[in-house]
Amino acid sequence: MRIVLNVLTHGDERIGLKVVKEIKKLNIDKNTLITHVANERAFKLRKRFIDQDLNRSFPGKKDGNYEQKLAYKISSIIKSSDIVIDIHSTRSELKDAIIVTKLDTDTKKCIEAIQPKYVLLMNATKDTALISQAKIGLAFEYGKDNDPAVLKKIVQDIKTLFYHIGIITNEQCTRTRRTKKTQYFDVYSSVTKQKGYTLLKKNRNYKLIRKGQKFATNGKNFLIAEGDFYPILFGNKNYTNIFGFMSKKLPQ
Repeated sequence: MRIVLNVLTHGDERIGLKVVKEIKKLNIDKNTLITHVANERAFKLRKRFIDQDLNRSFPGKKDGNYEQKLAYKISSIIKSSDIVIDIHSTRSELKDAIIVTKLDTDTKKCIEAIQPKYVLLMNATKDTALISQAKIGLAFEYGKDNDPAVLKKIVQDIKTLFYHIGIITNEQCTRTRRTKKTQYFDVYSSVTKQKGYTLLKKNRNYKLIRKGQKFATNGKNFLIAEGDFYPILFGNKNYTNIFGFMSKKLPQ
């Protein structure tokens, strides 16, 4: 079993370093658990990325820009591992979500062990995300970067997974089992951010926007939903060119 705990895919999402610090206290064999800093240069410069979003750059290019070259180099590490855990934070109000790019049997077993509140099947970016290169790829998107409760929850759920696969003891895993069912969403498309438009305040992640409903305005005009969708990672400042993503609920 070889597990990669990957952090700083985005250089401004620093919660991953705190997660690594807590997980290292478990003293798991270094041949079993490898901690990996993805975009150290962006981290040092306090930037999200250098040339382009690393999490939209896989499988990378040998002679591409900075992130494309980095993705090309990282891909071999990701592909050679059994499980890859990628730690993120968000500026949106999205909470307690594990992002995957496939829902095969082995991935589902990990999800069932963790029991997150939400699972996002990220079809909109499934070919370019870091976890898309993994046999089992789990991206933790649990909340704000500086929230102690978010850090605690991430660490608890990683411990739960590690107990499930047999690399830590029950005494090292203290989480109470959850009773609510995980909600699954198929994230199928991005929502373009038109110049001058901002989202209406009533929009919330996971809250259905119906066909014909207004969801953004420039003060005079509105953007109207062309069909029903659940907003995911929605926000005015999360991304440069999009508000976030559209999704539909999947059967439980």
